[in-house]
Amino acid sequence: MSITPCPSPLPTALRDEEAVDTQRNLFCPNYDACLHLVVKRGWEGWSCRNCDLRKFRVGQPTAQEFAVARPGGWDGN
Repeated sequence: MSITPCPSPLPTALRDEEAVDTQRNLFCPNYDACLHLVVKRGWEGWSCRNCDLRKFRVGQPTAQEFAVARPGGWDGN
């Protein structure tokens, strides 16, 4: 398994939240490195579809944890 950033180019940017969820792993430990590479290369859109770490998730919060962690979350803080 490779841990080197390996994003795949897409012909257009992903503009739909559901498309981002299907095309990218936002909780990958390499996400920031891939994003940096994509910006450096000037790609319009990108995907994690060919990455060995596509299914690997680190620190993905549950909906409850996410809601509580956000300023002004459901708990009123």
